[in-house]
Amino acid sequence: MKLNEKDKKRKQKLKDKIVKTKKEQVAVVAQEIKFARLLSGNENKVRERVIKTLKKWLQNCFHRGYEFKEDDFTRVWKGIFYAMWMSDKPLVQEDLAENIAGILDHFPPEHLHHAMLMTKAGFKVLATEWFGIDQHRIDKFLMLARRYLRGSIRCLQRCEWSVDSCKKYAEMLTDADGLLSMKTPHYARNAISLILHFIDCFLEELAKVSKGKVPEDSMVELLRPFCEYTAQGEVPALTEASQRLLMALLRQSKEGIMYAEATRAWKQMGCPKGGPDALELVVEDESMNNEDSDDDEDTGALDPRAGGVSVWLRTLAVPGAALAGLLRALLARTRVAAQGRVRVCMRKFEKYARGQYPLKMSARDTDVPKLSPRLPTARAVAKLQKVERMSVAASDDLALRGLSRKHRKRLLAKSRAGISIVDDVQNLKGDNNTDKHNNKKRKADSTQKAAKKMKLNATKPGPSPSDEQRAAERGGGEAAAPSRPSPPDRKQNNDIEKTKKLKLKQKAKTKILTSVQNNINATPHKQTDKQKPLKLIKLDKVKNNNNKNKIKQLLTVDNKTVKTQTPVSKNHNVEAKPTVLVNKVKKFNKTNDSIHSPKKVKFVLKNNCMQKPVDYYKSVRQSPSIPFDSSKTPARTNLKPSTPSPINPFFKKKLRLK
Repeated sequence: MKLNEKDKKRKQKLKDKIVKTKKEQVAVVAQEIKFARLLSGNENKVRERVIKTLKKWLQNCFHRGYEFKEDDFTRVWKGIFYAMWMSDKPLVQEDLAENIAGILDHFPPEHLHHAMLMTKAGFKVLATEWFGIDQHRIDKFLMLARRYLRGSIRCLQRCEWSVDSCKKYAEMLTDADGLLSMKTPHYARNAISLILHFIDCFLEELAKVSKGKVPEDSMVELLRPFCEYTAQGEVPALTEASQRLLMALLRQSKEGIMYAEATRAWKQMGCPKGGPDALELVVEDESMNNEDSDDDEDTGALDPRAGGVSVWLRTLAVPGAALAGLLRALLARTRVAAQGRVRVCMRKFEKYARGQYPLKMSARDTDVPKLSPRLPTARAVAKLQKVERMSVAASDDLALRGLSRKHRKRLLAKSRAGISIVDDVQNLKGDNNTDKHNNKKRKADSTQKAAKKMKLNATKPGPSPSDEQRAAERGGGEAAAPSRPSPPDRKQNNDIEKTKKLKLKQKAKTKILTSVQNNINATPHKQTDKQKPLKLIKLDKVKNNNNKNKIKQLLTVDNKTVKTQTPVSKNHNVEAKPTVLVNKVKKFNKTNDSIHSPKKVKFVLKNNCMQKPVDYYKSVRQSPSIPFDSSKTPARTNLKPSTPSPINPFFKKKLRLK
């Protein structure tokens, strides 16, 4: 019985623990969501208070022994991301980035794995949201990535750069879902620029935090992810960046700095023979004293600012032999395409391990090139031939521009086949010139023929008196021609010359008038006693009533009106008769009116103004307080006042009108 009671007590304790853990998880998740909601707010003061409470809450959770997971930190980091998104002004953004990176400082060394989960979640959220960051916010998020990297390296510093802590950091980067995994994770496919920024900043931030005090074994573990990526990485840009990092490690060594100063002096001297190695370094006591004073003046600034503040970077240890051995071990597992790159890095580190600086300039680069005439090689000849072909093709295209489509197609096929088309183009252009010349001759001949016809029409003989008498007898024997033709008036000729400068309507009217008068004046010289002379009445003026022109031309014979029409005679021997073209003139005037005189509707809006704009502007200028006081208005409005409606007589009692 006692055993059964003990078992029951143990089971009850286990149940209580499970219930407590579930309740704690629910409370923690609720608190994380609350943090995320408050961090993404608008007010800066609220965001700063929430970050402070977050730091205290994390310390409380570590004190209780709560085990965090990666999802817990991703919820918090979602709010941190939008807190940075909402922050404005450079100093505010910098302060916020420092506060976010300072969250990692509250992780004790015993909870280093939680710190690694926090850093991993932070870079994961940044990578997932990186594609949606615009160009105006990208700078502050790059600054946040740099400061957060610095905060993660400070966690290693608190662990005193132990090999185990550096291994955990490297594993965090090279996991299946890490930033520097061999296969780029799904969330980081659109964040290659973030990874490049991480690689470029790694050595700088490591030198700032460690001040050159990282042991060689831990340095090898920290550089292992970059060596593996140079050998087995998939993204070419990231492999080149990791290789650049390894070469930068050699350049920042003491030997690299000395050689860089020597090359700078060698270039200033005009690049003499022997290269930078031929120069001797002279060290004076004053320079040593200056270096000591510079070390004392080092204020510990980690970021360059305006006002002449510089950042002092310590040189990091370069474990040449260990890195060469690591690259040699990775060489067996690398692809054939990447083996050359790995061998180059391995040989340089081996050379550095032997005490030689591997990034020196070669003898060819140090020697001054002598200007000597070089014979044209086969490559230069091939380039020249290519240029000639291109010029020929361009000239062919220019030559074919003036030709027709049919000839152009035929000649293009020839030129592509390699046959010269110069003769064909010249022949076609010559034919075109002859055709143009013949067309000009034809036009000139046609104009001459038209002028001759006009002269013949002008010199036609007048109708004979016998024909005129016969026509008068057929009409009733009452009409007869005058004895002598009336000579043309000078006023009519002047009017005809003036009408040439007027519009098309007036030209048509004057032509009709002259044609009628010429036909009537061409009458026989003699008169008979029975026949009476015809009297020409002036044409009525054209009146436009509802856009319809009505022209009436009448010939009076003894106060009787007669309308006559003349058929056009093609033969010159046939005598012409006096006619009046009334119907044709009517049609001509209708067409001209429909073209040149459309209906127009004018909206006169000027009458809607009570006063002119000039007067309105004057009234505004006379009262300068109006533009600055919304309650005041000008004395006189610009629009007309609306007239009041008449008062209804049935409402006299209410209005008290008597």
